[in-house]
Formats: sequence, structure tokens, C-alpha cells
Amino acid sequence: MSVENKTWRKYERQIYKELVSVFNDCEFEFDDRIFGKHSKIDRQIDISVRGHIGGNKILGIIDCKHFSKKIDIKVIESFLGMLEDTKANFGLIITNKGYSTSAKNRASVRNLRLDIIEFDKLEKIKLTHDYFINQKIQNLELSKYEFFKRAKQNSSYFDTNKSDYNNRIIVFKEGFVNTEYYAFKKIIKESARMFRDFNDLEVVTIKVPVNQNNQKRLYLSKVNRNQLERFLNVTFKQLKGDIKSWRNNFLENKNYTKQSIYNFASENINSISYNSYENDI
Repeated sequence: MSVENKTWRKYERQIYKELVSVFNDCEFEFDDRIFGKHSKIDRQIDISVRGHIGGNKILGIIDCKHFSKKIDIKVIESFLGMLEDTKANFGLIITNKGYSTSAKNRASVRNLRLDIIEFDKLEKIKLTHDYFINQKIQNLELSKYEFFKRAKQNSSYFDTNKSDYNNRIIVFKEGFVNTEYYAFKKIIKESARMFRDFNDLEVVTIKVPVNQNNQKRLYLSKVNRNQLERFLNVTFKQLKGDIKSWRNNFLENKNYTKQSIYNFASENINSISYNSYENDI
């Protein structure tokens, strides 16, 4: 019997077709080879996925397990080594028989970018950009490195030099927004995004310069997590746990209106005039 006729190969191809059909913004490669950064050999990858999220290239590797029993911790240990060797951004194991508790626990250790999905649940999950973005943020821990990294990923207008991790201050460059209203909106959104990404972040200050009709003003707000949660009627931990909640419960929240944004700004956002972005911010 040829390899293509074997049950496990048909299983792999079925998964490949499903992934391509539900995640058409990225490129999938079946039976890929990726040169290992540590092993210095080509590593066989059942399915690789490449694309862009927030302007950044991503690489994911997917392992398809067609076993007669649940996958165990040895499978996880081996795949984690593959993740490290290929420098993949995330990994995914798809199995037909489920997984042991120890395997799931090992895959769930903080900062490991690995998930396990049972094949019969694949269609229900619907792998979209939301799914992979969620893999990117769900294990973030508050640190200067991650704080600045996420801000850079969120916007190319993030100003590393003027931002201050010690005081939890994020500053954007001129051109990020061009009107007062969008300065208000961005301050709320960027504050919410940082609270969502970092559970231990309690207060953040956002500064947004606006140069409108040669009138330069700096809009700034020091926002408290609980205060913003009450205003938006959301729980940021929940938004982090499921990226779709971020869209449905925040971005598409019917209470998050233009008037509500102005109401929040009147109490929480200040502005000052400035002459030089370089000198005054």
C-alpha cells in the first residue's frame, strides 16, 4: 500500500483541506520541511502555516496524530522540542483520540505556545485570525519587554523613546490620529487593549499628539483598570480568554458609542497645547 493510501495520510490531508477552507488568509504547506536552528537538520512538518498578523510574519507548525489511544506526555515533549528547533510562533496538535490529562497539563504550561484540538471539534472551532491572535496574547506576562513588544505590534506609531515602562506610559507619534474625537477613541481602545493583554496591569497612561490645522494638542489620560471596566461594562480577563469577546463585547459593543466616548473623555482625558513634539511630550 502506498503512503497516500494509508489511513494516517488520508487523515492528514483531510485536516489540511479543512484548515485551508476555514483559514484562507494564510498559506499552508502540506508535508513541509523546516531547517532546525539547533539540530541543523531538516525537520518534517505535517502542515505548516505562514501569514501576517498585525504586520508581523507568523509561522505555525501542525502535527496530526492518528492514534489508537490518547496522546501522552511524550508526544508533547517531542513536539515542544520541534517548536523550539523551528522557531515557530505557535504549534497545534490535532488528534483523533484525545489526550491524557498529563499531556494537556504539559501543553498548558505558561508561555508554551501549544494547543491540542480533537479532530471532531475542528470545524466547530473555526481557525481564524482571531484564534491565532489569541494564542499570541493569552500567556503574556507583564514585563518591560512584553509591554513594549505588544505596543509595537499594535501600532507602528508607538514611540519607544518617549514611552516609559516604569510609569506605565505609552506615547504615540504624530500622525497616529488627526482629530480630537479619534484621539479620545484611541486612548480608550489602547488602554483597553493593554489591560486585556496584561492581567497584572492596573493603571496605564496613554498620550496621543494631534496636529489639526496647525493646532497642536497633546491628549493624555491616566486610566485605571476597574474604572475602564465599569465604563465599558466588560471584564478584561474575559476579553483575553477569548479574542472573539474582544470584538463582540468591546469593538462592537452598542454602548460604546460616539456620545459615550465624549462622556468618558470629559471626565478622564485632558489636553494641552504644545509647540514641538520632540520637546514638549
